[in-house]
Amino acid sequence: MAIKILQGELEAYWEQGMEGLILFSFMPEGGKGLNDLITLQNGQLLTIFNADDSILWSGTINFIRRSNFWDRHKLDADIWSNEKQKGVSYADWMDWFWRKPPLKAKLAFEEQA
Repeated sequence: MAIKILQGELEAYWEQGMEGLILFSFMPEGGKGLNDLITLQNGQLLTIFNADDSILWSGTINFIRRSNFWDRHKLDADIWSNEKQKGVSYADWMDWFWRKPPLKAKLAFEEQA
């Protein structure tokens, strides 16, 4: 299997009927819509960049269950997730995916045949 590396942006995907539940996603450069959106999964390598192009976070996606109901974010948005990245606070992880303009990122994963 080949490793695919994409440049793009973080995206908190949600749709009507999900009642505020978001999925942590990645939109590749040149992506135009839902068909191009990639839902992040355990084992993928993700690098998130600050606005000045320095690295904010880099590592292997390892989602864990949110510790408890009281583990909250401080965003002015009625969104939530049942999971977060291991080793990163729920508030930080949610903030990074909800930023406007979106944070730039690089995603690497094994391409399925």
